[in-house]
Amino acid sequence: MINVLITGMGSTTAISVVKGLRQQKEIKLRIIGVDINNKNEIAGSYFCDAFYRVPWAIDSNYISELVKICKLENIHIIFPIVDSELEIIAANINLFCAINIKVWLSELKTIQICNDKYKTYNFLLKHQFCTPQTWLPEEVKGREEEMTYPLIVKPRNGFSSIDVFRVENAVDLLQTLKKVNQPLIQEYLSGTEFTIDVVTDDKSHILAVVPRERIQVKAGISYKGRTVKDEKLSEPAKEIAQALNINGHCNIQCRLQNNVPKFFEVNPRFSGTLPLTIAAGINSPLMLVKLAQGKNLDQSFFDFKENVYMARYWEEIFY
Repeated sequence: MINVLITGMGSTTAISVVKGLRQQKEIKLRIIGVDINNKNEIAGSYFCDAFYRVPWAIDSNYISELVKICKLENIHIIFPIVDSELEIIAANINLFCAINIKVWLSELKTIQICNDKYKTYNFLLKHQFCTPQTWLPEEVKGREEEMTYPLIVKPRNGFSSIDVFRVENAVDLLQTLKKVNQPLIQEYLSGTEFTIDVVTDDKSHILAVVPRERIQVKAGISYKGRTVKDEKLSEPAKEIAQALNINGHCNIQCRLQNNVPKFFEVNPRFSGTLPLTIAAGINSPLMLVKLAQGKNLDQSFFDFKENVYMARYWEEIFY
């Protein structure tokens, strides 16, 4: 029996990981979920074999509580899910390694680049990847009228499309900058949006790359999507993941502009639309469990099905 701990069970992403692990019979798994909410306040706890409430990641007791649960449940593998906890877990990863737990998470400096959208921009620029022009407010101060509109204003450390605004003119820009915490300004991209799931082993060797078109998005989550095969998306996504030394699963976002992908975000974790990637043949949670257990995968690189469509619907859980 392999005991797997998944954080952020109140999120769509955590439930997606659980679904992937439940859709197989090769390995016997016990899934332990944790979240800041009570068990009967989130749907995700319903899918776990055991559930624990934990403090916020910024709480000084967060790591010690996580370690305590790991010891109590004899955890073998951890899948961190929530953006706000990734840096904290990465900074304390030695505590988990000391009790023989595999944490599928990239190293701290990688997460710090990914969690800060301005650092992501500079990283992509430095490595010569196509990326939308991006500025800090002080870099455009005094020349707001000269900028080409529309523009996007969003937080440097934002997630789930919270506080992301399209601005149409200088007055709109100045007003929006006042209401966004640690804002940055970015070139507006009007083309089709894609998320590319990239799966690697713990040496950043690429195992799978799955581009997905985001057909309909609400609150930063795809409600309709499809898988696509396009080397102009998959090849640079591979290179970005390797340049960042990604460990495990990441998702990379871009938009096509004049048929050229411009990359603007890297999330060093699973994505909320993981079920589409799994349906297309890439069950990355299962792949990573196998790797953590020292099992050989069937092949060195995994292909997927093209034009698999996904549509989502609501379902209720009762306690």
